[in-house]
Amino acid sequence: MEMPVSILGIEKREEMLWTASEPLSKDLFPPCIRRIIQKPMAKKGQHRAGAILAAFLGQVGWSQEDALELWSNVAGVEERIFVEWFGKMHCPKCATLKQKSKSYPELGIADLDLCQPDEKCRDFEGPVEYAIDLKTETDLSRGKEKHSRTLLLVRIFDWTAGREGEVELSSAELDDLERLLVDQNEQKNKVVIYTRAKVRGRLRPRFYLKDMEWPAKRILSEFL
Repeated sequence: MEMPVSILGIEKREEMLWTASEPLSKDLFPPCIRRIIQKPMAKKGQHRAGAILAAFLGQVGWSQEDALELWSNVAGVEERIFVEWFGKMHCPKCATLKQKSKSYPELGIADLDLCQPDEKCRDFEGPVEYAIDLKTETDLSRGKEKHSRTLLLVRIFDWTAGREGEVELSSAELDDLERLLVDQNEQKNKVVIYTRAKVRGRLRPRFYLKDMEWPAKRILSEFL
C-alpha cells in the first residue's frame, strides 16, 4: 500500500534489555520453549521459533556460546536469526505468542502447536517471567538491564489515515530518507510516499517521491 506522508521528525531511542544474572537450567523453561527445543520443527515456523528461542536464551542468562550450541541443534535456519535476536531483542509475551501469524518476523505461533500452557503459565505474562519467576519489581534484582540496541525512528503523518505513526529504519535507510528530503525540498511538486518492499525475504520500509496528483497537503513543520 502506498501512503502519502509528511515527515514529522527523526530520533534515536536507546532500548534496554533485562537479562538474568545467572544462566537458568532447562528444567525451569516454560512449556512453549521446551517444545521448541524438543519437537522436530517443520519448515513452516522455523524462523519464528528460532527467533523466540534466541531471544529467550539471551534473557535467561545463557552465554552466547552455550546458547548458540543449543540453538543450532534445533533451529534449522540460518544463523543470522540467532545473531539478530540473541541479547538484542525481548522475548515475546504470551499475548503475542498466542496470535496467528502469516510468517516471520511476526512471532505469533498459534498455528505451530507449541503453546500448551501448564498451571504455572497463567501466573506470568511471558516465557522469561515464567522461567525467572518474576512476579514483583523486587524480583528484577535477579538480573540487570543492559543496552541492547539503538533504534532509529522516523515519525510520520499518514495523510490517508489522518494519523501519526513511527517507522523504524536502519542507518542506511535513514541516510536514503535524508537524501530524499533534500530532493523534495528542491522539487516542490513532489510528495513523499511510504510503502514496504521485500528485501532478502523481509519487508522493509521504503520512501520515494511522487508527483502530486491532488492539492498539496502540508503541515506547518514542513514550511518552518
